[in-house]
Amino acid sequence: MPDAADLHEVDFANPPLNEVSFSIQFQTDVIDEVAALSVFLPKVRGEFPRLEKQPPVPPASETFEIVPTAGPQLRLMAAPPTSRYWFMTDDQTKIIQVQSDRLMFNWRQVRGDETYPRYKKLLPEFVAIIGKFLESLPGPAAPVAWVELQYINAVPAVGDTPGTHGQLARILRHLVRDPSREYLPPVEDTQLQERFRITDETGAPVGRLYVIAIPALNPQTMQPMYLVTMLARGRPGQGEPPDCAVEFLDRAHDLIVHGFHEVTTDEMHKIWGEA
Repeated sequence: MPDAADLHEVDFANPPLNEVSFSIQFQTDVIDEVAALSVFLPKVRGEFPRLEKQPPVPPASETFEIVPTAGPQLRLMAAPPTSRYWFMTDDQTKIIQVQSDRLMFNWRQVRGDETYPRYKKLLPEFVAIIGKFLESLPGPAAPVAWVELQYINAVPAVGDTPGTHGQLARILRHLVRDPSREYLPPVEDTQLQERFRITDETGAPVGRLYVIAIPALNPQTMQPMYLVTMLARGRPGQGEPPDCAVEFLDRAHDLIVHGFHEVTTDEMHKIWGEA
């Protein structure tokens, strides 16, 4: 992996970024619903006054010894799942998500034209939220198990056939465009997932970077688009939160930004206004 100082700066005038999500997951449950609502919420209510209750998200993990099994998997639960709470800003572009074992922070577009405030602005906000969260725990926090950074890009379809998503190869450079066919009609859409191992200085795996592309519809226009997600998940660095999380998040940010540039096509770079 090249040194960060040697990497070409990636900057688009009109990036397709739709949502950014930060997450830390603890090894065990650290907060209950009472503390989340009575202790943590008052600390953030001034900026995040809107409240919604959501189903919990399942625990995230990475294994490197075996190939993951395809298809649905049975998960046995020792107790009923606890709720996940959304604390949102008035414009709903920023969300703090809290459940028993996890703390998340999202920025997202709601109307579709909001300007991304950039990682360097959002990271300190997440660090401050982690601090308030740790102050709200009834006891010492369990160690952080996993740290995540996720970028979701909404890319309008560039298909040649109206009403279809077209060829994903127009967006992702490592795919080959379908040749003309005699019997099959033009491709309607494509889905893709790739995984890349993230390793430490010894070469041992500590996480993964996922590139995921799925077809979707623009909720405002109902026009076809692809959601291209870059998700980095890994073990935390040394020390206590938030420092151990920041170490991985900074590395994940570099991987996501430069990785997105490498996997997307020159055609898209021109559309997005590459500097």
